Amino acid sequence: MIIFGTRTKLLQNSSNATVGTCNYCNSVGSLYAYKQVKYFHIFWIPIFPYSTEIISVCNHCKKVNYQREIDPQTLATIRSSGMPKTPVGYFSGLILIGLFFGSAAAAGISGSIKTKKYLESPVAGDVYEIKRKENGKSMYTLYRVANVTTDSITFDVNDYEAEGTKGLRKLREQRSDNYSEKVTLARAEVVKMKDDNQISSIERK
Repeated sequence: MIIFGTRTKLLQNSSNATVGTCNYCNSVGSLYAYKQVKYFHIFWIPIFPYSTEIISVCNHCKKVNYQREIDPQTLATIRSSGMPKTPVGYFSGLILIGLFFGSAAAAGISGSIKTKKYLESPVAGDVYEIKRKENGKSMYTLYRVANVTTDSITFDVNDYEAEGTKGLRKLREQRSDNYSEKVTLARAEVVKMKDDNQISSIERK
């Protein structure tokens, strides 16, 4: 179960000093200012603030005035008193999401660079994930490099095919040594297969 919702936090001005006279009870020097921050959270981890505004509270009569209710002169005094900025911690969720997607993007770029390198300089033992479409479904198998020449690559072809990436994982776990047929392809053909997205990845031990 995902626990999510909204919360409110009051941040007092940095000087912690009064900012004026209450216009409700006329108590002098009883007015304190706060920055009210409302934010979304998931499992009590702040995701991002969706609303901030200044409020004033009278320490004598406890009257609360929201920003739209505060007179312009008092509001100017409050702003000049050093209202705090919204802490970075209230953006924790966005920061974590950004780090996650940044890491995923970096991993994808790194994988693409490795695949390109292995494609240009194949060695015996490299395992290619081969993908093809059949009746709208993605079917996978494995090609293992057996021999490399200047113009061609000879592969051992796995005896099994799997549907989807989940099936491919099972194939790798249970049938990774089942090769009986061979196929020889021109290196230009292999490059074209990669360009046509028939090679999803290349792994090297």
